[in-house]
Amino acid sequence: MAYNISGGLLPDPKLPGGFFVQECVAYATGFFTPCYFPYYVYKGFDLKTMKFHARVGVFIFLAVSYFIFVILFAMTGNLEVAKNILIVPTLYSVWVLYSVYKAIRLKYDNQIKSQEAREELIVLALCLSPWLTLPIITYLDLGQAIEATATNAGFLLLLALHVKRNVSQLRLEHERLLESELYLKQWNQILQQEVEKRTKEIDRLNREEKFRINCSHYQLTNREKEIAFMVYMGETYKSVAEKLFIAERTVAKHVQNIFYKIRVSNRVELCHKLNT
Repeated sequence: MAYNISGGLLPDPKLPGGFFVQECVAYATGFFTPCYFPYYVYKGFDLKTMKFHARVGVFIFLAVSYFIFVILFAMTGNLEVAKNILIVPTLYSVWVLYSVYKAIRLKYDNQIKSQEAREELIVLALCLSPWLTLPIITYLDLGQAIEATATNAGFLLLLALHVKRNVSQLRLEHERLLESELYLKQWNQILQQEVEKRTKEIDRLNREEKFRINCSHYQLTNREKEIAFMVYMGETYKSVAEKLFIAERTVAKHVQNIFYKIRVSNRVELCHKLNT
């Protein structure tokens, strides 16, 4: 905003400050606005090797150049002579663009064939070139229209690339959120099934423990406890005999002894009594 306002209005004899002050203000925005761009790409696009330009280089080659410009302009009173210092930021802009290229290659492990890498390289080159070569436009006096068009195009390109990256990131985060919700639902179902399973297992163990305590209360032998439990679980005499490798008549005899000790007359009463 400062660059566009100062570049569009200054110099103007109707405004206060005189020609010298107005030109210094206008050129200040032209020198200092590009100072932000190396820092922007360093932070916004994670180009780690741009740290020197972001924190040191712009102040040495742009800020210092501006103060030399002001000194020359003040000493000579000739804007054209002072504009010769623009060769410094011009050469520096070439260095910055080359550094951006190297930083992008390093970021993508020297593989710039991917769409994302090429897109980043092309867009950053296009959007930084107008601003970092602004001294050339100013020195050659190509006119305010060309200057504003070139520099603001850089702004718009950066904005478009950043918006595109943010939209892609938001879409990716949304997909991950949906996947997380689906996973949580599945995990919740698995957890509920596991809880039900554990609850039934605990209930079964409790009933078995209660059953064994009751068997001990009626002083059943170990074999009688074993047979009583199998009968309690619904096994037939034949099934019990096969599992214990004994005769079916032996099973029946044991069951009679169990009925006698517990004082019941059938399987239903046995199960009820040993479960209470």
